[in-house]
Amino acid sequence: MRFSIKIQYGLQAMLELALNYGGGPVQIKTIARDQKIPIRFLEQLIIMLRRAGLVSSSRGKYGGHSLAKRPSEISVLGVIEALEGPVELASKKMKRSPILFEAFEKIQQNLNKQLSLLTLEEITLKKRQSDLSINYQI
Repeated sequence: MRFSIKIQYGLQAMLELALNYGGGPVQIKTIARDQKIPIRFLEQLIIMLRRAGLVSSSRGKYGGHSLAKRPSEISVLGVIEALEGPVELASKKMKRSPILFEAFEKIQQNLNKQLSLLTLEEITLKKRQSDLSINYQI
């Protein structure tokens, strides 16, 4: 199983906004440059994230995008679902084989639980710790 590029870029964009949380809106060109995301693709992702209530936008000279909620209130699962809908490992066709369906349904429940527990705040903290350890090694 692999997450799509839409999810990968969407999570990168949300991480960038979380890193700048409380510092004012971030322009889309800054996010695209810092996270190496094609700007046209990023514009589409921001629209989807805004519709889901995860991102807010402001216009004007100092406008841009920011998180609509605190990073601790936004889970990775919420971002994934905003971009691609629910995570589905156990398809309806699998019900023909109840043993497989039950196994994959259990895996899906565990995956959803872990993704819902992982927040942008936690990822942001890990990113900042990683940046510190890289900058201060001798």
